[in-house]
Amino acid sequence: MTPVPSAPELENLLNEGRKTAIISHFNPDGDAIGSSVGMRLFMENRGQHATVVIPSAMPAFLDYLDKDGSIVCYTADKERALEAVSEAGLILCLDFNRLDRAEWLAGPIASSSAVKVLIDHHLDPDKEKFNLVISDPGASSTCELLYRTLMSFPSIAGAPEKLDTPTLTAITTGILTDTNNFNNSITPDTFLIASDMLRCGVDMDLINNLVFKRYSESRMRLMGHLLTDSMTIDSRLKASTMIITMKDREMYSFSDGDSEGFVNLPLMISDVEVSALFSETKDYIRVSLRSKGGVQVNALSNAYFNGGGHARAAGGRLYMPVGEVREYFLKSLEQFLQCSHG
Repeated sequence: MTPVPSAPELENLLNEGRKTAIISHFNPDGDAIGSSVGMRLFMENRGQHATVVIPSAMPAFLDYLDKDGSIVCYTADKERALEAVSEAGLILCLDFNRLDRAEWLAGPIASSSAVKVLIDHHLDPDKEKFNLVISDPGASSTCELLYRTLMSFPSIAGAPEKLDTPTLTAITTGILTDTNNFNNSITPDTFLIASDMLRCGVDMDLINNLVFKRYSESRMRLMGHLLTDSMTIDSRLKASTMIITMKDREMYSFSDGDSEGFVNLPLMISDVEVSALFSETKDYIRVSLRSKGGVQVNALSNAYFNGGGHARAAGGRLYMPVGEVREYFLKSLEQFLQCSHG
């Protein structure tokens, strides 16, 4: 397994016993919550207190990682979230590469005098904003990188049995979700870690059921509506688009996380190489991009959609009427492909 050279420095920081806030990104996914909770549980098992703070609500299907309701959500309890950040002497930022991905928490983090650590697998981390950066864009997920980091701690020395099952379960969740159940962005380390998890007694079948087989009826009907009524395919660009409108949200009782995985569905079609899902909110349009060919959707997102991410999985935002989104995407993709091909 690939070691993390700066891991001992992080363990030294943890051993100093500072009050700690663990922060993930806006619209946290399984990797954000899994890495944050996994880090918190690891610290608690060493007798160190840490508070997980998220900028916005997490998907309901991840509730098994927060059975005691200890995760603090800024949009639900602004005062408590800001207090956790302001009182921290150590701030651990997980699964985002720039402070602005923490939305309303970005300012308080930047102005804090706390020691700041970044653990992340996205491209181009903003290294100047942190005292310690542990970054590997080649990792499948932040949870994979976190696991490798913990295994590189001198006190752990590569022995996964020194971590308890809840900690390993949280980390496994992030790996499963960010790789789409071992379908995307996998590395040799991904499977070495999965083997460790199984050997240590992590119930992979249970996690699969909790993550991928616990959706609501309305979520399934929304998926059917998108595939039947919303999905369009541009055969020339080999691209698919789907749009979740505000009307759809109301009709199908949309909750955070209901669209998880939808953007991957059109990639099952043989002639589709790029898939885009646009979700209308009251403030902006959320953009999710995926590819299975040579199109680097992180570069596409950075150039046209105010975002970024990974080569085959990226996100962003648009600020325009929802009725203009599909045409804008296709024009943008065409321009991007023309530039990419010289």
